Amino acid sequence: MKAVTIFAAIAGLTIIALLLAWQDAGAVMDSLWALGWGLVLLPLAWLPYLVVSTVSWRLLFLDGRGPNLLRALRAYWVGHAVGALLPTAGVGEPVVKVRMLVHDRLAGVDASASVVVDKTVEALSLIVWGLVGVAVLVATQTGGDFVVAALIGSGLIAAGTVGFIAVQRAGAFGFVTQRIFGLSRTGDGLGLADKADEVDAIIRRLYDQPGRIAWSTALRTAARALMTIEILVAAYLMGQPLTLWEAVMLRSLASALNGAAFAVPGGLGIQEGAFVALGAVAGLSPEYMLALSLATRGRELLVGVPGVLAWKHAEGKALLKRVSPGRGA
Repeated sequence: MKAVTIFAAIAGLTIIALLLAWQDAGAVMDSLWALGWGLVLLPLAWLPYLVVSTVSWRLLFLDGRGPNLLRALRAYWVGHAVGALLPTAGVGEPVVKVRMLVHDRLAGVDASASVVVDKTVEALSLIVWGLVGVAVLVATQTGGDFVVAALIGSGLIAAGTVGFIAVQRAGAFGFVTQRIFGLSRTGDGLGLADKADEVDAIIRRLYDQPGRIAWSTALRTAARALMTIEILVAAYLMGQPLTLWEAVMLRSLASALNGAAFAVPGGLGIQEGAFVALGAVAGLSPEYMLALSLATRGRELLVGVPGVLAWKHAEGKALLKRVSPGRGA
């Protein structure tokens, strides 16, 4: 899986390079240059997404057993950074979120159960948000081919989500632990492989509260919608403002494609191709769409690099605590 992910990352970077070569690279750079120091404002425009997504995640803990908001924000930020910047095939983010919470003395079984159910919430919100983009295309009577493709993609994601829920409710966390999270009895440092039954029980208790899942999904969908703020701000600062509906269409359908291509780190190349194609549907120039996508990549670096460094610091600090002075490193 690691080899596939690295290959996908290289392929994604190649797509970006080819798009730059295909379009006027100078015009793309001019659009990015127009953004200037406004790039540092994009993390602020992204902040509402982080906060609302974290609130959504906190609903996936049993009452009285979840982290406080600040610890959850830190874990979500660090996990998101690892998932966006490192070749982890979509599993690095939940694993890092679990470890960050465990380092903060939260029970590993609760953290693990929450991130497993959170993957379901993420998929459900992605379906809803993708259908919003489809509705925008239908309402504007453009992009008929994209409507069909988006509906097919949403159906496939929905089928996969139903299967994932069935596996969870059947009590398969032992399999998830070993195969998806890549943890082992001796290598995870959390002992989760010995507590699979307890994690399964917590997952089933969470699914027995459908209202909790529904609220979490609604909040996660709202968080995805808030990411259009970033697109609107970037477009405005670049001197070519988008309409609200254009921003919604771009963000929703590009997010759906990124979700389907989970093995590609950060959706490299996928997002850029989607922006160019969807921009053409809306009558927007490909070089401008490519510049807009690359602007969001700049925000990912500004937010993600400190997050990865925070993860490394937390892991190093935890390692030092486990090593006694008499035994050495």
